[in-house]
Parts: sequence; C-alpha cells; structure tokens
Amino acid sequence: MTAPGEGAVGRSVPRREDLPLLTGRGEFVDDLVLGGALEAVFLRSPVAHARIRSIDTTAALASAGVETVYTAADLALPPLVSPCESPNSYSPPRPLLAFGNVRFVGEAIALVVADSRYAAEDAAELIDLDFDLLEPVPSTDQALKNGAPTVHEGRPNLYLESWFEAGDVDGAFARAAAVVERTFRHARVSAAPIEPRGVVAEPTDDGVCLWSSTQGPHKLQLAVAEALGLERAQVQVRCPDVGGGFGQKAHVYPEEIVVAAAAIQLGRPVKWTEDRVENLIGATHAREQHLHVRVAADAEGLLTALDVEQTVDQGAYGSYPHGPTLEAHTTSGLLPGPYRLGAYRLHNRAVATTKCPQGAYRGVGFVVAAWIHERAMDLLAAELGLDRAEIRRRNLIRHDEFPYETLTHHRYDSGDYTRALDIALVAIGYENFEEERLSAAQQGRLLGLGISCYVEPTGMNSAVFKARGMVGIEGFDGAHVALETDGRATVWTTTPSIGQGTETTFAQVVADALGMDMAGVRVAHSDTAVGSLTGTGAFASRSAVSAGGAVVEAGTEVRRRLLEDAADRMESSTCDLEIVDGGVRVVGSPESSIPIRELVAGADADRYRVSAHWDPPDVTYPYATHACVVEVDAETGRVAILRYVVAEDCGRVINPLIVEGQIHGATAQGIAETLFEQIVYDDEAQVQTASFMDYLVPTAREVPAIEIEHLETLSPTSIWGIKGVGEGGTVGAPGAVSNGVCNAIGVELNELPLTPELVRAAARRFRS
Repeated sequence: MTAPGEGAVGRSVPRREDLPLLTGRGEFVDDLVLGGALEAVFLRSPVAHARIRSIDTTAALASAGVETVYTAADLALPPLVSPCESPNSYSPPRPLLAFGNVRFVGEAIALVVADSRYAAEDAAELIDLDFDLLEPVPSTDQALKNGAPTVHEGRPNLYLESWFEAGDVDGAFARAAAVVERTFRHARVSAAPIEPRGVVAEPTDDGVCLWSSTQGPHKLQLAVAEALGLERAQVQVRCPDVGGGFGQKAHVYPEEIVVAAAAIQLGRPVKWTEDRVENLIGATHAREQHLHVRVAADAEGLLTALDVEQTVDQGAYGSYPHGPTLEAHTTSGLLPGPYRLGAYRLHNRAVATTKCPQGAYRGVGFVVAAWIHERAMDLLAAELGLDRAEIRRRNLIRHDEFPYETLTHHRYDSGDYTRALDIALVAIGYENFEEERLSAAQQGRLLGLGISCYVEPTGMNSAVFKARGMVGIEGFDGAHVALETDGRATVWTTTPSIGQGTETTFAQVVADALGMDMAGVRVAHSDTAVGSLTGTGAFASRSAVSAGGAVVEAGTEVRRRLLEDAADRMESSTCDLEIVDGGVRVVGSPESSIPIRELVAGADADRYRVSAHWDPPDVTYPYATHACVVEVDAETGRVAILRYVVAEDCGRVINPLIVEGQIHGATAQGIAETLFEQIVYDDEAQVQTASFMDYLVPTAREVPAIEIEHLETLSPTSIWGIKGVGEGGTVGAPGAVSNGVCNAIGVELNELPLTPELVRAAARRFRS
C-alpha cells in the first residue's frame, strides 16, 4: 500500500464529533424512542453465593403496567461460553439469567418488562426469592485453600494454571549482585464510562434489530444469533453515539441477549438502560491481581532474571468472548517491559471467586506489568546505589536492536526507547530535581519524582488471539467505503466510535486513500447490515491499525475503479489522472475533468461500494516514558501532581490533536487507579463501593496539565507506519506516580491505589 500523500493525514484537524455532542445533538441508546416500546429492569442477586430454591413472580406480574416477567426457566436460552483453547484452562458457561446457583452480587436473575421503567422497578421489588445460602469465596487466598467451597460445582477454583520458563533462572539468581523480592497488589477497578451499558431491541420480520452501546457490534450480532437460533443476517446491530467504553463494552453481556429474546417473544421493542449501581456491581471489573516477584541484576545493574508468581482474581465467570484468562495472559507476557532480560520464570493462575467477572479495561494487563517492572527498576537502583534513570538507560533495548524478540515472544517492531527517556527527563527537569527537592524539604514540603518506561502491543492480529487460546476473537477488522450520487464518500467500519475520534481520523485516512478532500468524506456509525463485514471491534488500541488498514484497502480499490472508469471515458491512461475538487482530471489540465458524481451515476449500483478486511501482518508496539513531580502532604496523605511529562511514539501520527487527547484521557485514568479508584468487597463478597459516593473518580481538579513530546518512528509492518495510541497513558501513569510518591516519602508502597490513609501512614513513619 502506498504511503499517504500531502493531504489530510498528519494534520491537526478539529474533531468533527465534538460539536454535536457538546450542543446536545448526540443520540445515545437511552435517547431512542420507538413506537410501542417497553422498558426492562433486571432483578439482581442480593447475595454472593446461594442456591436458588424458588422465584415467585406472581405479585410482580399483577403489578400495574407490567407486561411480563422472565426467569431462566421461561426463556430456556443456552449459556454464554467463551471459546477458549488455552492449555490448562477452563471457561465456565455463564447463564443468561441465573439458574440453579447465583455466583456474585449483581448477577441477573429475572427480567421485568413494563410500560415504564418506574413500573418495572416497582414490580422487581415484588419478586420473592428463596435461597439456600452458600459460603462465599471473597478472595483468591480463600479460593485456593484446601477444602474451600467451589464457585463452579465439580471444578477447582482455577480457570487457568500455567508455567513458563526461559533461560537459566536459578543460575542467574545464584550469580546476582542484587536480588529484590517483593509482593505487589493492584486493586479491582471499574471502567465507569459516563454512559453505562444499554440496548434497545426491536423485532423485525424474521429476526431482531438492536441499537447497542457496544464496542463490538459484530461479535454481539453473532452471539445473539447463536443464542436465539437465528441466522447471522437476521440480527442487525447498530451503534448510536457511545458515551465511553474503555474495554468494559468490548464484551457481550447476558443482558443484551435476554432483551433481544424478550423483544422477539413480545413482538414489541424493549429498552434496557443500566443505572450506575448496576454498572458498578454487574459490568465487568478489571485488574485485581497480586504478584510475588523476584528480580536479579548484576553489579552493573543489568537485569539477569525475573521470577514471578502471578494470581488474578477473575471473579465468577470469564467475559465473552475473551474468556477467563485475559488479565493473566496479558500481564505475564509484558512483565519484561522495554528491557533486555536474561531469564524468566512464571507461575500463572486465574482464580474463581464469588465476585463480578473481570474483563477488559484500558491497558488490560499491560498496566499491572508496567507498574511492576518500573517499581522493580527503582528498587534495584536503590539496592545497587545507582541513579534511577541510569539503571533504565543501561537496560533499555537499543534502537539498533530492532526488531527485538522478548523471552515471552513479543516481537518489538521499532523505536528509540532511550531517546524517549532522555526527552522526558529533560522536560521534567530531572537534572536539577534533587536541588529542588532539598529546597522544598527546608520548607517542610515533601516532593518526589517518578519515572516510568513502557512498551505495549497494539493492533493485535488473529495470530495473537489464536496463540492465547482466544479462538472466538477474529483479530481482523473491516471497512466499507461507498461513493454516493453526490460524489461524496461514506465509510463504515467494524470498530465503533466510542469517543476516540475515529469520525475525524477515518475521514482523514479515507480522504488520502481516495485522493479526495476530507470535506467530501462522511464516517457513519457502525452497522452490521452494511457491506459484507465482520470484525473484532474497537478495543486494544486497534482502530487505527486494524480498521485503518481495511479503510485504506477499500478506499484504494474505490480510487482504482474511479481512475479506471475515467480513463475509459477520457481515453487516457490512469497514470495521467488525478482526483481533485470532486472530479477526475488529467494532470495539469483542469479543463479535462469528469465529476465523480457523474461517474457514480453512470455505473452499476455496486461499482463504487467496496468492503475490505485487514488482518495486521504483525503487532505494532508504541512506547513512551512518563515522568512526574508530586507533592505529598504528610498530615492528610494527599498527593498533588505538580508536573507531568509524556514522551511517546505511536508511529505515524494521523491527527496530533486527537493523539494528544487520547494521551490526556488515558493518563487521567492511569492516575485515577493509582490514587483513587478501587472496587471493595467485604468478607461476604458484598460490594462496598456501589456508587460514586464511595467509588472515587477524579475530577478535572485532580488531573494535572500534561506536557507531551512526540517521537515518530514508523512501524515497518503496519499500514502507513501507524501504531496504536488509545491505552498508552493508562499504562505509564501508575509506575510514574507511585515511584514519585515513594521517592517523596522515602517509604516503599507496593500496592494500588495509594489511598490517603496508606500514604499518610507511610509518610508519618518516614518523618518519625
């Protein structure tokens, strides 16, 4: 594929999508009004683990405005089973409505359908549940004890147990000049999108149409078709505006299928919109892991070995279609980070507990990996008496070593990791920081500086998902480009717009692929009925790499057809033609031109409608260094971020404004999980953080201004050298902020979040 010309790609074009959203003209799932629509409310389990003895819906059915009530027995639908072929793993079936047992607080048990949400909620309270309580399993420690109650009958509380070893681990530790051994704990968090989940289902002549706030419309289409015994073409999924996803909406949920089934049975549209409590207790969580880590280095500070015991609290089920191994596999593969490593040993477990299932969240797995390898670098530097920046510089993979294959079989494609580190250090004022810190200390202020280097895989292809055993994930994406009768182009993709700016960036890509002005390109919402498309969806920083490749493929073919048809009409060679100002003309002869609309009008209906798919030949690997200066208040435990710098490389930059916006948003979420956010369960596996009164999301006041420095190393394997950018800020922030806090107070803190209570206690120990 040819590189983009001097056109739209690379320009800071303002986001097209912002004005409608800011002026209230966006249309989200809950804004949809369909004639005769009913509203649905789910009755959810109030207990973590129990056997259902009976469900009495009599009073609910008699309640005013209620159309019907469904239980698992009423619908008799098959469970969701994530296709998983990972060795030594088990993916349990997940009932669409709880049947037999409930396994976490918030699991859906029944669906009430009524003429209003209020009537449905009132009726749901009238359903009489009778349980035999079972012992909850609220933690991995308890799940792994001998004689522990099992979450899934007849199965141990393990979804995955695996071992990996490369190199002479024991020999490296025996010869090491320094060994650091620590346990790291990262709390459970929620993506907490502004718009929670939602779906409207409308029956059609032979199937159902769904409007869904989803990141994976084509996967939802397939899951609904399979569950309801329909052909795939009988299910249409349309994406309205989506108020954020962050990975949480990359999954298919039981609720979406149940609502579709209800609409078909009732012959009327049915709407379900999730409230915030449901979102915090019932939509997938993420992160909860603890890792026991040993790291060895020689006298020069060079990493020689890594030995890891990793345990992931997966909750009651896997997430569809990713399965129960998502966090376990992604964290373990990236623990070596951007550094050379001589040997690596891993014992990896994903454990079943009676908690909400875990799934994808921005930077899934990579965040924990980067936080740990960056804490380890600071700890080794202290052990060996080395400068924190210098130990990183000695271990970072050099730019002349690419492509570089890690011990975990990641093949880093390109970059200059050391340059990113150096740029960030200059920007943050590293050379003069000790003087600044000493001056602050004389005033009774605690300042610290943190550094975090990382690399992450983006645009993952089908080979990656297959290697992980995630055989239900395609790994490729699709695009459909059509020329309209007015000469404009419209593009649809399998990666919905979820706030990442693709309405603008895809227009830039299509414009350059076609050779058109960007004003002549419209990017439509994803719709499974358009073209012959299927694909993975908008997650894992894949839209620009994967769907972007498909957009270029389809756009290039449309351009070829335009030039071919114009050449026939003008009795010219395609090599002598160009597309300018809405027409095809002979180069250098503006008077010899045919409008595109004229070519479209004279062609067969499908001549200028092209679908294409793109499976990236290799994974792309963006990278960055984050650096920040923090101030800690020893009396309150408050952490204020005074300066924050990111030096990043995401390959060719399609739109600098959007790239910076993605970095800002991702970094804000990384800071949030470092300092504020955590889902808390008690000993009965009851959620203690089921509202924003308790689940602390930072505001603009807590998020610092971020200075961004760009590198631009083109990927040698991707379309136009593009790499992903959506998750990186989240990956780098925990390491930078936590290292800064530890540097400020002089005490190790190896768990997240760094709550005020935790920081205050540590700071007081330091001062005493």
